[in-house]
Amino acid sequence: MSAGLLGAALLAACVTDRSAGPAPGGGGGIAPPSSSASAPPALAEATPEAATEAAARYLRAGAYQRVVHLDGQRRRWTTIVPPSADGRPARGVVVVLHGVGGRGLDMRATAALEPLAAPEGVVLVFPDAFAGAWNDGRPGADPVVPGTAVDDVHFLRLLIDETVARTGATPDRVAVVGFSAGAMMASRLACDAADRVGAVALVGGTAGQGFQQSCRPARPVAAMVVAGSADPTVPYGGGRVADWGTRKRGFVASVDEVFAFWAAEGGCRPAAVPSGGLAGVVSELRSPDCRSGTAVVRYRVDGGGHEWFRLPRFDTTGTVWRFLSARFAAASGAALVDLTA
Repeated sequence: MSAGLLGAALLAACVTDRSAGPAPGGGGGIAPPSSSASAPPALAEATPEAATEAAARYLRAGAYQRVVHLDGQRRRWTTIVPPSADGRPARGVVVVLHGVGGRGLDMRATAALEPLAAPEGVVLVFPDAFAGAWNDGRPGADPVVPGTAVDDVHFLRLLIDETVARTGATPDRVAVVGFSAGAMMASRLACDAADRVGAVALVGGTAGQGFQQSCRPARPVAAMVVAGSADPTVPYGGGRVADWGTRKRGFVASVDEVFAFWAAEGGCRPAAVPSGGLAGVVSELRSPDCRSGTAVVRYRVDGGGHEWFRLPRFDTTGTVWRFLSARFAAASGAALVDLTA
C-alpha cells in the first residue's frame, strides 16, 4: 500500500477528540520533573473535513489530536507539526513517551523539545498509555487493568506508520524518547520495532530485567541513556522498581547492561570520555566507531534522582536533541554533529 493510501486508511480510523490541553500533575507516578518552559499553546481541533483534506497531502503546521479504536481500546496521541514542515515533507519524527500515571501532553512541557525541533522541520508525537501505564514487558509488573491485554508495540507501530505517511518523513528518521516507564517502553520498541525506530533516548529508565535474552532487533539502534545514580524509583544498578500505589512495577536491567547491549549490537568500541565541559557531577561514556553507523552514549548524574535534569551545564533536553539530530543527519548522509558539543 502506498504511503498516501496508508495515511488515508489510518485517518479514516481516527475520530476527533475535543478535550484539548494538558492535564495537571506529573508523568511518572511521582512529582513531575520541574520545567522552565512556558505552557504549550492550545491544540488545534481536527475536524472530519480537515482530516479528509489532509489525507490528500501532508499535514499543515499545527497541533492535532488523534483517537483510534485499536484492539477494543480507545487510544490517543497528539501530533505537533512545526511551521517549517507546513505541508512539506518532515525531516524526522520523534515520539515522546510519558511515565506511569501521566499523559502524552505532560511530556510536551517537560521535554520542551518544540523550540529545537521546529526549525529543523521535525514532527513531535505525544501518545497516551492505556490507563496510564505502558505494557513494556518488564518482569514482575502488575497489569494496570487486570484481564485486559494491551499491545503497545502494535499501537506505537500504527502511530509511527500514520505519522510517517501523513508528514512525508523518511522512515529512517524516526526516534523515540522516553522518561521513566516511557523509557522502558522505548527500550521495548528498540527490541521489537527496530524496523521502525532508528534511535532511542532513555531518561530515568532502562529496560526490563533480562531483556537481553529476548531482544532481537531487526537492525542496530542508536541509544542514549540519562540516569541519576541515586534514583529511588528506577535503580541505576537495576533491580526492583518502586511501586505505583499498590501496584508492583517489576524489575529492570541496570544502566550499564543497557549500554553494553546496544554497544555490542552496533559493533561499537567503548571508550570512556572525561566530563570536560559538562557539569561536575555528570560523567559521560560513549561508544564511537560503531560498525553499524549508530552511536551509544550514557550520562550518569552522580547523586541524581528520578528527574529530567536541568543543571547549569547539563540540560537533558539539549543533550537529547543533539543526539537525535546527529542520528537524523546520519540517516540523510550529512556530516554528524559532535555528540559532546
